[in-house]
Amino acid sequence: MRKARNTSNQVATPQQQTCVVYIRVSSKEQQQEGFSLDAQLKFLNDYARSKWMQVVHTYMDVESAKAAGRTEFGHLVEFLRQQQLLPSAAPRCQTVLVEKTDRFYRNVQDLVTVRNLGVEVHLAKEGVIMAPDARSHEKFVHGLNVLLAERMVDNLAEETKKGMLEKAQQGIWPSQAPIGFLNVEGSNRKRIIIQDPEQAPLVRRLFEMYGDGIYSLKDACKMAADIGLRHRRSRNRLTKSALHDLLNNPIYYGDFFWKGVLYNGCHEPIISKELFDMVQVALNKRSSCPTGRQKHDFLFQGMLTCGHCGCAVTADMKKGKYVYYRCTGNKGTCPGKSGKYSKEEVLDQQFADSLNRLQLDEEVVDWISRVMNESTDAEQKQKECSITELEKSRKRLEDRLERMYLDKLDGVLGDDEYKRLSNKFRSELTDIKFSMERLKGEKQAQPITGARIIELSQKAASLYSEQVLPEKRKLLINVYSNSTLAGGMIIPNFKQPFDMIAITNDEYQQKKATSCAESDLFEIWRPRDDSNVRPTP
Repeated sequence: MRKARNTSNQVATPQQQTCVVYIRVSSKEQQQEGFSLDAQLKFLNDYARSKWMQVVHTYMDVESAKAAGRTEFGHLVEFLRQQQLLPSAAPRCQTVLVEKTDRFYRNVQDLVTVRNLGVEVHLAKEGVIMAPDARSHEKFVHGLNVLLAERMVDNLAEETKKGMLEKAQQGIWPSQAPIGFLNVEGSNRKRIIIQDPEQAPLVRRLFEMYGDGIYSLKDACKMAADIGLRHRRSRNRLTKSALHDLLNNPIYYGDFFWKGVLYNGCHEPIISKELFDMVQVALNKRSSCPTGRQKHDFLFQGMLTCGHCGCAVTADMKKGKYVYYRCTGNKGTCPGKSGKYSKEEVLDQQFADSLNRLQLDEEVVDWISRVMNESTDAEQKQKECSITELEKSRKRLEDRLERMYLDKLDGVLGDDEYKRLSNKFRSELTDIKFSMERLKGEKQAQPITGARIIELSQKAASLYSEQVLPEKRKLLINVYSNSTLAGGMIIPNFKQPFDMIAITNDEYQQKKATSCAESDLFEIWRPRDDSNVRPTP
């Protein structure tokens, strides 16, 4: 916002009439020839000289989308009101010079405000002077011009909203690009968003770190600052609130909300839907935890439940260095005596021992690697059938959304019901989209994913023993889910597919000890009728 220019130090001669100048532009108009502040100022100063007027103040307003309202217009009104309070014998300034009607008034309220001041308004480009004693016909025409100016402003706002809605319906994000994206002009001259080559990798990294489930929002804020992820313009650090909004924004996996409705975006996503869902689980888990600040980071905090009563297991530090775990007893007296403590180092060793169950013999690893790289015709046909069915479901949902929109326009469907159903069906469309992408890329991706799982299984025990506390915790969260503690003993609960690997490897080792034929041993690892690797009990 540019402030008023005060030229009151120029003393007007008795023959001169004093006046003030008001000019206004929007940020966009400032760039267009003929609308700039300098162009308006030169024109009005020339007009003042031609009318033998002395300019005592110049008020300038630059409007933008971020700064609504006209600060300098308010200052102008206040100045003219102060002039009314001067003694009748004192010289007063009661003349305003403006370029034209729509530069001065935005609505009828502005017109009423100016008329109540009893001032003379010169609309220089229109060749009109509106004085307090103007004829009724002149006031009527002037009022119509103000109404036209107001209609133009309202119509521009309506067309802008309409255009933004149309872009959203086409899958184009219609507003300022969020962190990680940039606004650019697309091939059809529409503004679109693309990945920011500098910030997009940082956003992806932040999602990956938070998806591990071991960090709080406060930790994530520090991580974001450490890796250089900040607000694009201000360069300020991300607050917890801003970070939560970022991690909860579906635009990063390809969808976006606009006016409460979910749309399927056509921009290139920064992360996968699976990673986004992992982060939502981590966010929900954090929000459901009791409030309060934890003084220490404990290795197994939040990972164990009591095997006797199902309550959470909490950790305490004794003498500043010894960590013990016990049942919280929140459901009353625990059958396993909630006051009994288990040492962290003992539990640490039990987890390390359980990870050994995942370590496979080299011949098993070689055999599994060969099997994973085989692709049968039956499997490929099944994938093609699944893709065909998904395509039918996608077309059915798109047709349904189109019919719903027409029903909304016809008044058959209310706005709230339309938003509810639209969000539901668009969410289903997103699931279908990612399911199809996963199936189409599954042939190439499966061996890579399987190889990584086998590699982690082989190295889990050795990695665990070598890592520091945060890395140990990260590994445990990737491999286990909600293990239990009873009588000082850990009952590990492996996540899929590590649970199948552990159980099947137990059976393999038992049969191998009885010297079975190698072919029989490998049969243990083949999928059963339910497509699980693990054997039927």
